[in-house]
Amino acid sequence: MGNNLIHQRKLQDRGHGKQIDENARPGVRLEDLPWDLVVYKILSKLPLKEAAKTSVLSTKWRCIWLTCPRLCFDGLAMFKCERGELFLHARQFIAQVNAVLQKYQGEVVEEFHIRFDFHSIPAHYLDNWVIFSLSSKMKNLALDLQTNDIERYPARYKFPFELLDSGSLSGLQHVQFSFVSIKPPSKFRGFPNLRKLDLQLLDASSKDFETMLSNCKLLEWLSMDRCRLNGELRVGSPLPRLVYLQVVYCQVTKIQFHAVELANFVYKGDFVPIALKHSLKLENANIRLYSLNDRHAISDLVKCFPNLQNLNFHLSWNDAETKLLSDTPWKFSHLRYLRLKNFADSGIVETNFFVSFLRAAPFIEKLEIHFSMNLLILDESHEDHPIRQQLGRCEYNNLKNMRIIGYKGSRDQVEFLLHVVENAPALEVLTLEAAGIEYQEVSFVLNEAWIDRITQSADRSALIAQQYLREKLSSKTQLCIKTTSSR
Repeated sequence: MGNNLIHQRKLQDRGHGKQIDENARPGVRLEDLPWDLVVYKILSKLPLKEAAKTSVLSTKWRCIWLTCPRLCFDGLAMFKCERGELFLHARQFIAQVNAVLQKYQGEVVEEFHIRFDFHSIPAHYLDNWVIFSLSSKMKNLALDLQTNDIERYPARYKFPFELLDSGSLSGLQHVQFSFVSIKPPSKFRGFPNLRKLDLQLLDASSKDFETMLSNCKLLEWLSMDRCRLNGELRVGSPLPRLVYLQVVYCQVTKIQFHAVELANFVYKGDFVPIALKHSLKLENANIRLYSLNDRHAISDLVKCFPNLQNLNFHLSWNDAETKLLSDTPWKFSHLRYLRLKNFADSGIVETNFFVSFLRAAPFIEKLEIHFSMNLLILDESHEDHPIRQQLGRCEYNNLKNMRIIGYKGSRDQVEFLLHVVENAPALEVLTLEAAGIEYQEVSFVLNEAWIDRITQSADRSALIAQQYLREKLSSKTQLCIKTTSSR
C-alpha cells in the first residue's frame, strides 16, 4: 500500500521523448496564456520590431505580432542616425513601412506613429499611410515630420482632409502633428472624440485652426509649439472639458478660448492680449515673456487670471523701467505661490519690477525670486550701501517662506530684501542662494580664477546679508544663506 502511495508513474512524452512526473506541477505554455488578458497587453507595450521577434517563441505565435495594435515607425531609432541623415535611408524606410502595412490589411491599429524627414518622403506615400491608419479604427495618430533644415525647406506636409470622411476621423482620441499644414474643408465637422492635441511647427490660418477645433467637445489637453497662425489664436465654440492649454513661441496676435474647466495655462512668447474670461477655475499659470514695455502689463495680467493660486512668471527683458512702480487697483486676490524671474541689465529696473509685481499679490504665502546671475557683474557685491531708495510700504502679512536665487549682495538686492522683510511680519524662512554657486557642479567649464571669484563674492554677499538683516529679522525667522563654500 505504502509503495503504491509513493509510487510515481512515469509517462513518455510522445512529442519530445522526455519522461514527465505525473505528480509534478503542470507547466504553463505560451499558447496557454489568455489572449485578451495577457498576450494582447504584452504586445501593446512593445515596439513593432520587438513585437515581431515574438514569432520565434511558439508556432502559434508566428503571426500573432501582426495583431499588435501599435505601429511605430521611428526613423531615428530604426537606422540609429541623426535627423539630418534620415534622407540616406528614405527608400528603405518607405519599403519597410509598406511591407508591414501590407501584412496589416484588415487588422485593427490603435496607434500609428511616423517619425521621418518630410522632404525625403513623397507626399503620396504619407497620404496612403494616413488613409490606411484611419481606416483601421485608430485612436492615436502621430506624424513627426520635422526636417533638419526648416529655413531651407519651409513647406509642410498638407494633411489630406479631402481624402478622408467624417467616419474615419471620428475615432481619433490623441493626435500629434509636427511639421504639418492644415486646411480643413468648409464642411469639416471636427474631431468629435479627440482628447489630446499636440501641435508643433504647425502652419495654418486662424480660421482653419478654429475650424479644426470647432467640434472638439471632449478635448482635454492642447499644446502648441512654434506654430504659425499669423493672426488670432481663437476658438469661439466652447471647449467644455479643456483643462490644460500650452502656447509656446507661436506667431499669434491674441489668445481667446471659451474653456470653463481650464486649470493650467502655459505661455511663452511676446506679450499679447489673453482672453480667458470663462476660465474661472484657472489656478496654475507658467508665463515667460520676451519683453515688457507696457506700464499697465501687470494690471492686464491680473485681469486675465483673477483666480490664480500659483504663478511662475519669467521676463526675459524689461523695457518699462520704473514706470512699473505705479500702483495698480487690480490684485491677485487668490495667489498663494509666486515665482519671479527677470533678466535686466540694471539692478534698479530688476528690483522695481519685483516690487511692482508684489504689490499686485498681497496674499502670497511662498515667494521665489530669481535675480539675474550674470557672472560679469559679481563685483556689484563690493558696493557700499548708501541711503535706501524709497520702495514704499506694502503689507505681505501672509508671506511665510521666501527664497532668493542669484543673490550677490548688491545695493538693489539688499534694498529689496529689507523692503520685504520689514513688510512680512509672519515670515518664517528666508533662504538666500549666492550667485554662481550652481557652477560648482560644472567647474570644468570655468577656470580656477573664476571659481575663486565666485567663492569670494558669495562669502562677501553672505556677510552683507547678515549685516543688514540682523536687526530686521524676527527671532522666529530662520535665515539660511547658501554659498559656494557651504554647499
